Amino acid sequence: MKSMNLNILTGTLTTILMVTTWISAIDSFHVKRIGKVKVGKGPQFSQISIDGKFLFVTAFVSNEVAILDMNTLRKIDTFYAGFEPIGITVSPTGDKIFVTNRKNGLIKVVDLPSYTVIDDIKVGGRPAQLIASPTGLLIFVANWGSGKFGKVDVIDTSTHRIINEIPVGISPIAGVVSPLGDYLFLACSGSNDLWVININTLKIVKKISVGIQPSGVAISLDGNTLYVTNNKTHDLSVIDLLELKETRRVRLGNRPFSLTIDSKGRIFVVESGDNIVSVFNTELEKIGSFSVGKGSLDIDVSHDNRHIFVTAEKENRLFIFEIQ
Repeated sequence: MKSMNLNILTGTLTTILMVTTWISAIDSFHVKRIGKVKVGKGPQFSQISIDGKFLFVTAFVSNEVAILDMNTLRKIDTFYAGFEPIGITVSPTGDKIFVTNRKNGLIKVVDLPSYTVIDDIKVGGRPAQLIASPTGLLIFVANWGSGKFGKVDVIDTSTHRIINEIPVGISPIAGVVSPLGDYLFLACSGSNDLWVININTLKIVKKISVGIQPSGVAISLDGNTLYVTNNKTHDLSVIDLLELKETRRVRLGNRPFSLTIDSKGRIFVVESGDNIVSVFNTELEKIGSFSVGKGSLDIDVSHDNRHIFVTAEKENRLFIFEIQ
C-alpha cells in the first residue's frame, strides 16, 4: 500500500512539474524595445529581403522606401518608388522589389541591388498589398479597383505584364499564398469575406464569410490553418484549410490589423486601436503583449526570431524590439 501511495504521489508530482514547466514556457515570452527609427512620413508596410540582410519600409506621405540594415538596425538609405507607395514585396528570386502606388494605380518595379525603378505596371484602381508566389513567377495585387468591387491583378514577374484579372469582393486588402503555392487566400475588407483562388487555374474556389472588415491574413507553419484579423469585430477568424471553413473566433484587442507568424509558430497581432502587439502560441493562448507606436500598422519578425519590427504611421517611426 505504501508503495502504491508513493507511486501515486510520484506520478502526481511529475504531473504538477510538467504542468508548471508548461505554464512557465507559456509565460516566458518577453521583449525589450531597442530602437525607434525615423523611416519617412506615413510608414505603411514592410518587407524583409530574401537574404535577411535588409528591411524595406514604404513611406506613403514622403514617397520613398526606407532601407534598414538588419545587422546595425539603422536606416542606411532611401529610394524612390513612386507616388504614395503602400504595399511592397521582394521577389523570391531576390532581384526585384515591387511597390504599389495607390493613387495613380501603378506597380513600380525596382531593381536590386541598384534600387532604381526599371518599369511601371499600370493596374488602375487602388492597389493595396502585394503577394508573391513561392516560385517568384507571379505577383498578385490586392486591388480595390475603381468601382464597387475589387480585383486581383496577376503579374508575370519576368515580363512585368498583367496576365489575368480576377474579380473578387469589395476592397481586397491582404493575402497569402499556401506553402505549396497552389492557392491564394485574399481578405476583402468591404465584403467581410475570404476568397480562395486556385493559382494553377486562376479560378475562384470558394468564398468564406469572416468577421467585419478583415485586414490581415497568415498561415500556420503546417499549412493547415489560416488566421484572419477582423478590424471591426475585434477578433481573429480561424480557418480550417482542409475543410475551407471558419471553425472558431478568438477575441482580440481593439482594431486588430496586421499579423505575422514566426518560425516557432508564435502569432503576433498588431492591435492598432490599443497600440499593442499581442502574442499567441500555436494553441491560440495569449502568451504576452507589448506596447508599440501610435497608428501601428504592419509587423515583421527577423528570420532568426531575434527582432520584431512594427511600423507606426502617426509617429513616422519604425519600432524595433528584441525578443528575450
